[in-house]
Amino acid sequence: MRALVLFAGLLAGLVGVTRSVSDAAAADKPTLNVFLPVDVKSSVIEKALQTHLPGLNVVVFGRFRDFESALTAHRPDAVLALEPLLAAQHISPTMRGYAEGHDSEKYVLLSAGSAPLEGSLSGKTIGVVDFLGRNDTQTFMAAALKTPDIRSKLVTKQEDLLSLLTFSAADAVLIPSAAVKTFAERSRLTFHVREVPGLQVGLAAVGVLRPEARTQVIRAIEALSTTNVLNVRRAREKFGVRDGALDRVDQVVDQ
Repeated sequence: MRALVLFAGLLAGLVGVTRSVSDAAAADKPTLNVFLPVDVKSSVIEKALQTHLPGLNVVVFGRFRDFESALTAHRPDAVLALEPLLAAQHISPTMRGYAEGHDSEKYVLLSAGSAPLEGSLSGKTIGVVDFLGRNDTQTFMAAALKTPDIRSKLVTKQEDLLSLLTFSAADAVLIPSAAVKTFAERSRLTFHVREVPGLQVGLAAVGVLRPEARTQVIRAIEALSTTNVLNVRRAREKFGVRDGALDRVDQVVDQ
């Protein structure tokens, strides 16, 4: 899933890498809570981001309900999640993820079997990663597929969607079009792709909850562009920033 486009190369090279920080040091850093329903273990994402975002206390969640609970119990300074989740939580994005010049990506229906999924979706069971919570995800699915009585089968990880198709537990699954290739590489099932006209889902975005932490959070994330993994030009292309102050930071980084 390209929601992690900015960190894709970073994660690939950091499996198993860890960095320890003292409790006192962590307490002085803004906390960034992360929830991205991607086909990468949350522990791997967390270790990678902790290593390359030393100025932030990064906490990665593998399930929506844990992410949501943390927003209430221990409200972080900022969050990194898919744009629709920020919108559902009434969090304004400070930074938006971009891929190939776009801040959203196309989603499609993937089915398996001898014949493609055709006709009305009324009453059909569609698998999807729970990224908004049960009720909001169901509402999202009904609106996205323009089918009020669609039945959503929620899973916690993208890889679980393949199991739904393997055991015929769903008529189809809703996934990013970029993930179709991965599904095909992992299974011998005969897959069929059905386009969903007009369906674009916002990529990863950063929302700052505590204004005092805004500059520090932005600087920390922008600093990823100075690592050996990411260069400034690629970072700016892949993770657009709508903030005048950050433009000045970029000028410093570019030098």
